[in-house]
Parts: sequence; C-alpha cells; structure tokens
Amino acid sequence: MPSSYTQMAFHMPLKELQPVDTSLPEHVVKGAVVIDKEFTIWNHRAVIPSNALHTVFITINLLEQKLTDVVKMAARSMNLSEDDSYGLMADKPKRFITDDNLNSLGSGFILTLCASPDHYVKRITEILTEGNNISQMENAVKTLDEFSLDPALIEAFYRCSSLELLFSLIRDDRVCMSSTLLSTCLRALSSMLELAVGDFTWKSVPNDVVVSMASLVTGKAKREEANTLLAALQMLEQLVIGDDTTRDWILEEVPIETLIRHVEKSDERIALCALSLMNSMIRRCPDDEKRFELIKSLEVVPFRNAVHSSLLRGGGGVRNLNAIEQLVEVQRSLISAYETSPPTDAEVQKILDIESSEDVSEEIREMWKSQIGEHRCGRLAAISMVQFAEKSPQDLRMLISENTMRIEGGKWQLIPMWMRCCDIAAELFRVIPGRDELDRLIVVLFSTETPFPAVFACIVHLFHRTWREMQAKGGEMEKVACVVLEQLRHVLKRREIQDVEELSADLETFSYRAMQEIWREEQLGKENIQLHSEAVIQLKSKLRPKMEELVRINHLNYLKLGAVFRKPQKSKSLAKLAFWHWKLDASEKMLTITGCDGENYVEGVQRDDIRQVWIKDIADVTNNDEIDRKASSSRFTSSPSTQMLRGIRVQLKTTNDMKEGEVLMALTSDETQSVIWLEGLAELIGSKAVKSETDAMVERMLKMELRVRLLNVKLTNPEEKPEIPPIPDDIKSFISKF
Repeated sequence: MPSSYTQMAFHMPLKELQPVDTSLPEHVVKGAVVIDKEFTIWNHRAVIPSNALHTVFITINLLEQKLTDVVKMAARSMNLSEDDSYGLMADKPKRFITDDNLNSLGSGFILTLCASPDHYVKRITEILTEGNNISQMENAVKTLDEFSLDPALIEAFYRCSSLELLFSLIRDDRVCMSSTLLSTCLRALSSMLELAVGDFTWKSVPNDVVVSMASLVTGKAKREEANTLLAALQMLEQLVIGDDTTRDWILEEVPIETLIRHVEKSDERIALCALSLMNSMIRRCPDDEKRFELIKSLEVVPFRNAVHSSLLRGGGGVRNLNAIEQLVEVQRSLISAYETSPPTDAEVQKILDIESSEDVSEEIREMWKSQIGEHRCGRLAAISMVQFAEKSPQDLRMLISENTMRIEGGKWQLIPMWMRCCDIAAELFRVIPGRDELDRLIVVLFSTETPFPAVFACIVHLFHRTWREMQAKGGEMEKVACVVLEQLRHVLKRREIQDVEELSADLETFSYRAMQEIWREEQLGKENIQLHSEAVIQLKSKLRPKMEELVRINHLNYLKLGAVFRKPQKSKSLAKLAFWHWKLDASEKMLTITGCDGENYVEGVQRDDIRQVWIKDIADVTNNDEIDRKASSSRFTSSPSTQMLRGIRVQLKTTNDMKEGEVLMALTSDETQSVIWLEGLAELIGSKAVKSETDAMVERMLKMELRVRLLNVKLTNPEEKPEIPPIPDDIKSFISKF
C-alpha cells in the first residue's frame, strides 16, 4: 500500500498556488502610539494608572474613523481613562493631529498620546500670567514657539488665551532683561502673526508694542542681544510691509540712521536684516520728500564703511547672493536720488568753455549747448564733465593733445564724446533704461564717494584708447561707443573689482584686439551650437552624399594630374636615386607609369620607359612608409639626418607568370600626396579601408556649406519681443472678407 500511494502521489498533477496579497488597503494604516512623558505636566488632573501600557500598536481606518475615535481607541488600548481629553502629536514636524491632517498618516507612523491643545494653552497661560519663575516662563514660551506654526495649537491659543498675554511680555522691562525669554517670545509672536489664523495678523500689533520693539533696534533698550535684535528687525520689516498704519509708526519710531550700526555687525544675519528693513522703509514710504530724506541718510561715509567692513570685506570668497541683492537695491535707491534735472546755464557754459578748439563754429556750439541742456542725465552729466576737467586737468590735456595729432577726419569732438560716455555710464547705473551692471559694480560703488563721475572718467579714457585702436573716423562715434560698452561688460564679468583704480587698470589692459578675440570665440561658439542643432544635423545627413561625391571627384582629378614618386632602391647610394611619374587616364580605367630622370617631370617628351597598368588588375593598395637617411653635408656633423618617406604599395592580381602578383612601390615625402593617391586608388578598386583624408575633407566641406547657409538665417532672441504691427486703416473691410 505505501508503494502504491507513493506512485499515485508521484503521478498526480501539481496544483499551482495562487499568490495572496497580504498588504493592507490604502485607507488602512498601522503604527505605534506612545504615552507622552510630560503628560501630567500639561494636564495636572490626569492620572496614569500602574497597569497602563506605555506603547501600543493600533490600526486606523482612515475612511471610517475620525480623530476622536482614534484617540479613544488608543486610550482604551493603553488602559487609560476615556473621560480625560487627550491629543495625538506627530514628531516630525512637531504638530497636533487633527481631522484635516489625519489622512496624511502612513503605515509605520509613531504618534504620541499627550494632553490636548487646550490643556497646553491653559498651562502656558498660567505660567506666563504668574510670572514668578523666569525659567518656567522660558520653557512655556519655548513650547509655544515650537508649535507656533501649528494651526491646531494656535487656534486653541486664541480660544483659551489672547495675544495680549504676549504683548504684555514685550512691554515688561523684567522680561526684557532675559534675552532668551524675549527673543523666544518675539519669534513665537512673529510665527503666529505670519500664520494669520482667523483675524489675527500684523494689523493686530498695538502702537506701544511697536514702540517697544523699535527700542530694541534703535539703541534705547537696556540690553542688546543678537537673537533678540535679529527677531526684532525681522518683525519690524513685516510690520512695515504688512499694514500702512504700522508702517507709519515704524517710520516715525525707527530713524534709518540708527540701523547703520547694525550693518557692520559680525553676525551677517543681522546685517542682512538691517539692510532689508532699510530697503522696505524706503520702498514703502508714501511721501516722496520723506523718502528722499531716508535715501540721503545713506549717502554718508559711515554707511559705506559699515558695508565694506561686513558684507563686502575682502577674502576672495563667494559673496552672499542675498547680501548682493539687498545692496543692489540700496544702490538703486541712492541712484534714484541723483540730480538729473536740467543743468543751469552757468554749468552748460562752463562745459562749453572747456572745448578750446578754434575749428568749432558758433552754430555747433549752440547745438552742443542745446544737447547738454536736454541730456537725459541732466545735471549729473554736467557735474561729471566738470569734475573730470577740474580733477584730472593733466589727463584732459593729454587726451586733447593726442587727438589733435590725428589726421583730419579721424578726430573725436570732446563734448559729443563726453555726452556719449555719460550715456554708457548711465546705462550701467540704470539711470536710463538698459541692462545695468550694478551687481558687478557693487564693490566699486561702495568704495567711492562719487561713483558716477569716477566710473565716467574711466569710460572717457577707455573711449579715447578704443577710438585710437579702431582707427575710427569722425562719423563712427556710435560704433566706438558700442564697443566700449561691450569692453566694460566683459571686464566686469571676468572678476570682482574692488575699487575705481582697479577698474581703470583692468580697462587699460583690455584692448580692442582682446575684444575682437572674444567676439571670434563667441561667434565660433554660436556656430557650433547651430551646427549641433537637430535641424542642422538632419540637413547635414542630407548633404553628406553630395559632399562625398565632390571629394571623390576631386581626388580622382588629382590623380589625373599625375605625380612624381621615388622608386624604392636596394642600394643606399645617393647617386642611384630613380623616379617615375604616375598618372590616371581620363577614363579612370588605366594607370600610366613613366620613368623620369628627376623630381621634375616634363609632359610631352618621348620616353621608352612607359608602363600601363589596368585598374581592374590591382588587387590591393596599402601604405608602406620608409625612413630615408641622408648624409649631412656639414663636416661638423657626424650623425645623418632622417626623413620619413610615405610609401604606396600596389599589389597586382596573380597571373599565369607570377603566383603572388607583382608589387609596385612608390615613395614620396609629401604626406598629402601620398594619402590622396592611396585613398584615390582604393576608391577605384572598391576597397573599404579607412579613408582619413577623405572623411576629413568631407567634414570640412560640410561645415563650410552649413555655415554659408546659416549666414542668412536670423536666430530668434528669446528676450526680444516680437514687434506688433499697427492696426490697418481698412480694418472693417479686412474683417468683412472673413
């Protein structure tokens, strides 16, 4: 029986088991719940029994269960009383679980069963209201700060307490003596107002609290600590941005001069916050006269020194981009206060008196007078021109002297050149519309008291030098100006420049020739990008067969012209050198080989040593280089000089007379000649050997053809907006046709 059962089991068909999915549905999650160690601290009435389980595992059905159901299930599993009010807390990020975020839980969660948000708020309120223990107050405010971005606790705070509790702490002088308590309170209050739960926003801050916070940054506070100062600066900026009423309070309570000392703090965070508050105050100031006063307050030397010693100090490191953005905004404000109103008649006349050339007619002077008066930079341009003449009279004489020595028609005129240089400087400074370079000029701008006239002087010298190097003519003022602007941009792009003297030195070494090299590289880069575009690659594949055919014909024509080769010699004697002339006939079917006396072959001379080889009789063509050793003609040199001879080895097919086939060898020192003959003969016999010269020639011709075709292709600039044509006069008749 056992053997029969074994045979039956062996011969029974195997039944395939179906896989069973043991994973939970998406709406069912499993995880752990632990009891909060500080549970009784926040809820004094709660009692944890001795038989309580401190860790339990629960399963939550997200579709059917609410938060209250989950809390009761966890309390029941832990043997806790269901009468107490509990809360569930997630750790990362630290927040209370609500019905709104319950669905965000996934399997493997770890929650903490703790006191409810109302119990937290009530206990915090008790500690802060009593105000007896600074340490307890710090812990209470720290807890509030930790949950300040949690809507559940903040809603409970507004329900069970009020913001007046925190406002009273900021007013309290005793609290202000504890830097930790005050800074934590400011951070918590800031986060709560930023969260904007209900109607509680930055508008809710009363005037006396604004005055207290302002005293923390203006030097009126009894103590000044970094974290408190940082929090106060950030809150004041939010109050400036958030509401017009609080903005006016801060503009009244915080003089912008008092923020300058914070810019030179070693803590870069404070310096950035101080700059950001300055920019917000200037930007949000509703009164133009008041805004002008704020800007003028930053034109002082202490502010420039503070910026240099903190945010722009040397060291060659990478600059903080946020700092650069804030400093650029400060400079834009300073530039907006430049005097660009029309210059006075006395200032215009002073500039005209500088031009001492006798060739200038009265009519041209009147035109210049009108142009100076109507210049876009106004008095700023006039002041820059006068300063250049007064502060650098020797440089001005040198420029004028060099200019007068040029041939007639190749000179620039001083005042038009000055006005064009002012335009260039104004574009760099964003005084007039254009692409400014304030981020790259930022160190230079804070290193000099009058940055615009200083940069203008550098541009004048560069303009004069570029005019000379370009050999410009009288009517090419605009052309030279465009080159000068490009030179400035490239010099500023290369590296960070520290001051005006360094800018002048860099411009001195950057010639027009260097600019031309940059243009060539840029053009080559653009062409390479175009040549690697998908459309050009497709065009290239279509043009390749045509180019390959042209190269093939060119090589065969080269073979038809003929060439002189050296015969290989068994003897090393120099007197027995022999040459022969190889030439492909017009039908491309026969190779004519003619013996000759030297390297110069004369066509048409009757010769006996002539041989004709049919192309069809050639079996293979390979290269076979040799080294030609020539004895030196100098009696002072004992070692012979060497020369590489490029060889062509033509293997003929076997015949009845020769089993292996005859081999013809030709040598030449011309590498190009050797390669073309080698690849040309290989092409004729249908050999598939690698053709380096042919492939290189095909690639060169393809690039030339593609570049010629791309000359007339106008590439679209993504920054340029298409020009919208005007509406036609006959728009009604145009529409009626459709």
